[in-house]
Amino acid sequence: MTVDELEKRLKLGEDAVTEFKSVVLKNYQVDPKDIARAIAAMANTKGGHLFLGVEDDGTVSGAGTLEQMDALMRQVSQLCQNGIQPAIICPIQKLEAQGQRVLVVEVPRFSPDRPYHAGGKYYVRDSNQSREARREELIRLLQSADYHFDEQPVEGARLEDLEPGAARAFLASIYDEPDLESVWLRLLERLQCLDRTGTPTVTGMLLFGREPQRWLRDARISAVRFPGREVTSDFADRQELEGPLLGQIDAAASFLKRNLRAPSHVEGLQRVEEGLPEKVLREAIINAVAHRDYRAASQVRIFVFDDRVEIVNPGELLNQLTLEGIRVGGISQRRNPVLAGLLARARRRESVGMGVPEMIRLMRERKLPPPEFSLEAGHFRVVLRLEGAAPHA
Repeated sequence: MTVDELEKRLKLGEDAVTEFKSVVLKNYQVDPKDIARAIAAMANTKGGHLFLGVEDDGTVSGAGTLEQMDALMRQVSQLCQNGIQPAIICPIQKLEAQGQRVLVVEVPRFSPDRPYHAGGKYYVRDSNQSREARREELIRLLQSADYHFDEQPVEGARLEDLEPGAARAFLASIYDEPDLESVWLRLLERLQCLDRTGTPTVTGMLLFGREPQRWLRDARISAVRFPGREVTSDFADRQELEGPLLGQIDAAASFLKRNLRAPSHVEGLQRVEEGLPEKVLREAIINAVAHRDYRAASQVRIFVFDDRVEIVNPGELLNQLTLEGIRVGGISQRRNPVLAGLLARARRRESVGMGVPEMIRLMRERKLPPPEFSLEAGHFRVVLRLEGAAPHA
């Protein structure tokens, strides 16, 4: 939050996402129950900000000296860990306004851990008040625990941060809608690319964002061609692939086509292709971007060697899914179900978890080893080997 943004919020007063808390009369400390209740309520609703050192009318009374502010920050952090269940992380920022210091506590807008409770009670934010949730509201909160990260609204993003042409082209490819111009926003909301307020979700930003990496810094692919069979400091080719995911997938496929030999031979009247099947490579790329953990500070990586291709993406397997289950197919537990579903629709195919068995079949037809899968330090690795491959020309 900038100082200008802080000044605007102070002038507008308290609302569903804004609450002022004075700390002057409490020796620059907070009432633990009051703060825990407010944070839990915001976390269960739409998130928001607590402004510590501000009176109810928006007058800044201050949060004390730097030492007192540090102590206040520690108190709030401990409340987030011990006074709220499950524990929650709320970034805290120091700012100045009206010649006084203010602590700004940011409550996340979305969390898969909700609902949160404080003192054994569940709260929601109603207008500018925090109150205990009613029965039907608690039911909705419990149902919302099934949300995934790809459904989360991107904090601070607006509809203008999406590329309308890309969104409309995608919608036209999956809907037979003669009046697309008038309903495209409603369709994006139906596909969970926008939330009800018109804010782009993670899925919407990844597929149609003008600058997705502005909001999701590591939503990119690093592709490297190494000479030989080992990782070295020398690169034969290297490319950083950014922008929307569909463009990244195409660019990655082009990188592999450029850096892999595609030999063939003639049997009778037919040309028989050799090398890694293009469909296998594209499936591995799509799986990597569809199922990676977009909260991790790491990008998808593609390594090309003389004898193999390795594709690595951040993210462990979910729940009871195993490497053997992946090989068998038909078992699909998706980290990003909305994103994975839309990528599947973009490819005109059903998303039923059968991609890996198909990859194995295509590799077998080329008389190549089946794909190898492994988990290493929170990353999922796919290795596609070229038996007897000659060095890259």
